[in-house]
Amino acid sequence: MTTTRAEGRRTGPRVPTRAILICAAFAALQTLIFFAVVPVTTALAVAAPPAYAVVAGIHSLLPFTARLVTGVPGTATITALITGVLTAAFSPIGLLAAVPMLTAGIVFDVALLRRRGHGPMPLWRVMIGAVAAGIALFLVSLPVFSSEHLVPPILAATVAGRILGEAAAALVAFTLTRALARGGLVRHAPPVERMRPPE
Repeated sequence: MTTTRAEGRRTGPRVPTRAILICAAFAALQTLIFFAVVPVTTALAVAAPPAYAVVAGIHSLLPFTARLVTGVPGTATITALITGVLTAAFSPIGLLAAVPMLTAGIVFDVALLRRRGHGPMPLWRVMIGAVAAGIALFLVSLPVFSSEHLVPPILAATVAGRILGEAAAALVAFTLTRALARGGLVRHAPPVERMRPPE
């Protein structure tokens, strides 16, 4: 009886090893992207927060892709976490660099939670996750805004930039996942050929 109960407690949703390996690979690529664009984002963060908000959407690209490619809940967060740890080792602000990435990953994962068996993830659901992530990132960034940027026009442009940047990252992730599905490399993928039946 004891063994059966213990086994019952252990059963539950787990992230497959394959999905974790995909997350790690995407996180490594996202880390390279982070360091490639950090000179641009650093300059924009000081000079033009709305422009920074749009460009910073690139930091969500591969966490979003990991979630769509694996079809496993939580993989955007895992990818963002690994990326954050890798970038923190070389970032002047340390683990604080992981906060925006984790925020976007967690919100995207939560927005895409659904019961199993509902078919591929539709684009509209992906976009809802991206918009939610953009709003959350704007709220997280408010405490570090300089006083001259805390004015309605800049705040409105920045939240719009956040949403646009995250939506663009989600759209690229969706498109990339569809391309991988066409090549037979993705099992849990967004719809590939809905407009016409296969020949």
